[in-house]
Amino acid sequence: MQYQTKINYEPSRQAALNVLAKVDPAQYSRSRNFLDGAVTGLSPWITHGYTNVREATQILMKKYRLSFEDKLIFEFAWREFFKHVHGELGNGILSDVRRPVWAGRYNQQLPDDIEEGRTGVAAIDAGIALLYETGYLHNHVRMWIASYMVHIRKVHWKVGADWMYAHLLDGDLASNHLSWQWVAGTFSHKPYVFNADNVHKYAPRWDCTGTSIDTDYENLDVIARSKRDIGRERNARSVGIAQPTCGGFDLDLLDETLKGIHVDLRQPGEVENVCAAIGQFETVKLIQPWDLKACFSEKVASELRVGLIDCAFHEAHPWSGRRWAFVLDAMKAGCDQIWIVDSSKPGHNAAMLASFAKAKARMQMRDSLNPGYANIEKCFPVKLLRDEKLLPNPVRFQQSFSRYYKEATVMAGSLEEAIHELAD
Repeated sequence: MQYQTKINYEPSRQAALNVLAKVDPAQYSRSRNFLDGAVTGLSPWITHGYTNVREATQILMKKYRLSFEDKLIFEFAWREFFKHVHGELGNGILSDVRRPVWAGRYNQQLPDDIEEGRTGVAAIDAGIALLYETGYLHNHVRMWIASYMVHIRKVHWKVGADWMYAHLLDGDLASNHLSWQWVAGTFSHKPYVFNADNVHKYAPRWDCTGTSIDTDYENLDVIARSKRDIGRERNARSVGIAQPTCGGFDLDLLDETLKGIHVDLRQPGEVENVCAAIGQFETVKLIQPWDLKACFSEKVASELRVGLIDCAFHEAHPWSGRRWAFVLDAMKAGCDQIWIVDSSKPGHNAAMLASFAKAKARMQMRDSLNPGYANIEKCFPVKLLRDEKLLPNPVRFQQSFSRYYKEATVMAGSLEEAIHELAD
């Protein structure tokens, strides 16, 4: 039994479509909770916009009769729910959404044994090894790691969320950080705990017998409410695994091809050089890291395609080298240039905005909720295109997924109507 499908996350749109073609909604519904179940594996491509839940649904509905009652569509909607919350709260998703259900003191640093995958709890250590090796985890494993870190080891949820986000190919600030808050009880009414029996049911090869989680839920409740870190297991190995390096954007990430087409707009004189050169194009399309489908669309001669990197965002939210390659390789395949900016420099960016406004270039970019990229209008006179979604956004903020899904699906009418609604 293999607990994680080894998908080759090739940075291409065709690779995403090939995986999508193998998705079976019925099998997904029956087995998705098991670690060897028929999960789609699409999330890295969806997160970075090689495809999206709207397009995926449109393609699947050509083969299957689906409705809002289908589990796959229900799970697709969770991603849009998290965006709904992100759009309402902004950077508020990075701190407690509500008062913790279980108050306590939580460590602001990741213990070495967790970082190195040597806690002695098989489900945790194996999960961390998979995260480092592949950049992808089954949702159950994400929940187990989060619950163990927060409730058993007393690590603050944001410390864990930041650490996991850095390594995930599909790391989405809203989905990741709000899920950690759901586990912690700062975005839910009941914190999530799990035990060895739960692991045995969904991942029987990972034997957690005799460990701190091999107990009933009443005792786990007591442990989770306490302020004491139980610590690693006594029989845990002393040598662990090395955490892959994660970091912000650095010019060393660019290969020779990308170095040849990059423009560092932070540097003196580069803004003026670019403004003088873009007059020959009718449109300048800025492609941010969550809209990479645009790298593979048919090229228009009068269009300049520009991959955009905001150093400020990536300094605050580092990525693994594997994730940087997943994004930069797509930009190399489909962009004429790569522009590097720093949204944390308001004075420089105001001057840059004025220069591009004088150049009278028609610029456009797909909207983003990610900090820095969300405020790109402070750097460029850009028209923001609406994010492609499956469901309409409820007028009122819905903090509960069930209320969000009920209102959004009523607004849509039916799944068929939802996928045929015209997008930008």
